[in-house]
Amino acid sequence: MRATVDGSGIVAQSQSALAPFRLYRPESIAEAEVVLAAEPEAVIGAGCSDLVARVREGCAPGALVSLRKVAGLKTITHDDGVLSLGPMVTHHEGATSATVAAAVPGLAAAWSRIATVRIRYTGTVGGNLMARRFRYEMPLLLGALDARLAIADGRTLAPGDLWADDTTALLTGIAVPTADLVWFGYERSMRPTTTVAVAIRRETDATLSVHATAGSEYRRGFSLRAGTEAVSAACIDVASTAAVLAAQLPDDIADYTGSAEYRRHLVAVLIRRLLTEAATATHHREDEPHE
Repeated sequence: MRATVDGSGIVAQSQSALAPFRLYRPESIAEAEVVLAAEPEAVIGAGCSDLVARVREGCAPGALVSLRKVAGLKTITHDDGVLSLGPMVTHHEGATSATVAAAVPGLAAAWSRIATVRIRYTGTVGGNLMARRFRYEMPLLLGALDARLAIADGRTLAPGDLWADDTTALLTGIAVPTADLVWFGYERSMRPTTTVAVAIRRETDATLSVHATAGSEYRRGFSLRAGTEAVSAACIDVASTAAVLAAQLPDDIADYTGSAEYRRHLVAVLIRRLLTEAATATHHREDEPHE
């Protein structure tokens, strides 16, 4: 049982008592935009696993726009150094996609560990992003990968921008640059306290840079960047690079699970672990025979 948001009483934790609402099922992005223009307070439904949770928390939409029939939102392609993901791609589809695994193996591996089997088959990458919940993991994964989010109104956002933009927006595509990506990995062994994603990219001068995102179930993710003088992952100074990245965390990273000093220490440990893994993985790949 729970109290309603408006304090009117106690109701069962079930979506079966949801008040009537107007349901729209557009079949194109253009149709969806028309509906959202007419219904600015409408709730957008993708896989709806998050929507059910919101209903249990007191959400009572007057209008719901389902994206299930909208064409073109479930594609996965990798062309010209860009991995493109449709926002209606489910976690299962993304994690098992041969295209994703070939383009960014670490993303496919990390994606396969998100949530439960039931949620992976229904929850979508777009829903995970646009829910704007700290505990959801796609903002961290895609943030470290410098993904760009295409919005129907013409805007292009970074995953980190979502925390400052709470408007109802229709996400139409996700682009992950891969041409200069050397390695990507994700550490969630300390979840829910801390999770870290790391992407290593090659700069124009052939040196490597590291972009990490660090977050938890209680705080939004933070973007951390550091350049290196290394030309291979095996040559990165793991300890100093991890220290430089962790030092960028602000003091408000602290919460009831630990002080800012503790969180910086933990993030540094996880980044060191990932950079060590990257060195081993890329070394083995370079040692493989080439045809």
